[in-house]
Amino acid sequence: MTSSAASPERSGKLEGSKRVLGLDWFDWACLAGTAFVSMIVLGKLLLLGRGSTGADGVYPVDQLQYLTWVRQASVHGLIGNEFDLAVDTRTFLHPGFLISGLVYRWTGLSLEASYAVIWKPFSVFVVFAGALLYARRLTHPVWPRRVALALALFAVPPWSGFMKWTDVVSKPTNFAFDFISGEMWTGQYLQGYAMTAIATFMVPLLLLLLERQRRNGYGPWLWVCAIGAMVVMWLQPWQGAELLLIVAMVELWCWLRRGERPWLGFVPVFIFGAAPAVYYALLGRYDAAWKLAAASNAADQNPLWDWPLWAVAATLAPLGIPALLALRAKDNDWQGLAARFWPLAIGIVFFLPVGTFPFHSVQGLSIPLAVLAVQGLTVHRPSWVPAPKAWWVLPALFLMIVPGTVHKTRNSYDSINREAFPWSLSEGEARALSFLERDPRPGGVMTDEYSGLLVPPFAGREAYIGPFSWTPESLKKLVRVTWLFQGVSAAKPSQEYVDETGVRFIFQACKPGKVAPRSLVPQIGPRLESVHRFGCSVVYVMKPSPNSDRVSALVGGPEG
Repeated sequence: MTSSAASPERSGKLEGSKRVLGLDWFDWACLAGTAFVSMIVLGKLLLLGRGSTGADGVYPVDQLQYLTWVRQASVHGLIGNEFDLAVDTRTFLHPGFLISGLVYRWTGLSLEASYAVIWKPFSVFVVFAGALLYARRLTHPVWPRRVALALALFAVPPWSGFMKWTDVVSKPTNFAFDFISGEMWTGQYLQGYAMTAIATFMVPLLLLLLERQRRNGYGPWLWVCAIGAMVVMWLQPWQGAELLLIVAMVELWCWLRRGERPWLGFVPVFIFGAAPAVYYALLGRYDAAWKLAAASNAADQNPLWDWPLWAVAATLAPLGIPALLALRAKDNDWQGLAARFWPLAIGIVFFLPVGTFPFHSVQGLSIPLAVLAVQGLTVHRPSWVPAPKAWWVLPALFLMIVPGTVHKTRNSYDSINREAFPWSLSEGEARALSFLERDPRPGGVMTDEYSGLLVPPFAGREAYIGPFSWTPESLKKLVRVTWLFQGVSAAKPSQEYVDETGVRFIFQACKPGKVAPRSLVPQIGPRLESVHRFGCSVVYVMKPSPNSDRVSALVGGPEG
């Protein structure tokens, strides 16, 4: 890296003879690295010889919820809540899950393959293309561009790993560092959050295309931009709002500071881009399931979701401090201004008093920070800052990528080893779920929190308990189910509780390598119609009752 700038055209000529499909050796290495990071968790499961349920990454609950949505979309197009034992209103339309649902319905691919096989490769491509083209546009010559690309794709502040390894802070503090850095780390999006990855890295691609349209005037690509803004907002409303804010702020700056009138060609982009936001607002206002999800995901609902200001500052500092140096530039073009307003847009969305789970707003922050940090140390470097040298840039790059990636990977691997989530299905679990799927009798299924994630996607039935965001009175249900499954409740209260819920089935999973779950026959025997054992997994069928008939009429039988 040097502080002098060469034109993009000249750097392109210097590398032209070394490129394959427009990519040089470093680009290809970054593409391979992106694909590798996306497969870290699934690769682990495959090496263990345990087929994946579709669970991937740091919080597999989400991926199993996605598979539930894919299955519903394959049958109905629209999606409802499968964890409330109530009539599905089915008001949620999602383009990504609808496509996977149609693939699942028409091709014979498994449920998990219809999601991962389609979207994981595509997300890798979009992530790499977005980071590469944005780095090429705003950083040059060759090595500064390469550093920006690597940081945008792989940077993860190492503090949470160091703190966990040295045990110098409390667990809640270390969790906060993990939480903040995870929301910024591109690898987390690639591991099970394909829609997040696609939407986040569509933002730089759309900013580049919008800049081009503004320069060239009206044309068909303007409508591509408008549809693209709508897709981003639909997939990730936080990033959709940020995209519109960036464009608005750049146009306002150019108007107030340079006397350039805002370009009216952006009006369709704002109209199309805002439409999904209106849709989500209506869902949150009028749909019971989305009201529940909004309340459950409010920023103040979990004390562990607190982000101390000092932890945020420490996480941002490695890229944020050199990025501040780039703000010295006075001659920024449209895209240069967009990169500088991007972090501000993220901050605005984070603090907006609307929407839920504001922490997702920082997703994608590594892209502008990587570009600005490189600019701040090269073309906009002040005289008092030493020129970057390979002997300290390369170790710094290693520090910003490797320790944090190793730490995040170990967290996921530890979760797999603890079997904290249903990463894979045992043979008995698969047979039990198949039984529930084939049984034509209507009715919901009582499970524990672990097993509830499996019932809607793999049995096509409603579960009594599942993700807390979509389960009414989730904590109360979790406590009572735990008492039942662990034998804490006496026989009569247990039977009354089962009858109160109106479930027709009870499913006890058997985690891989674990002993058989405790039998429920002594507690609920008089309520039983039959017991079906599949290895160490068990399905209990309840006798019909007025309450179970009522609930069964609401939820119906297996679907899809």
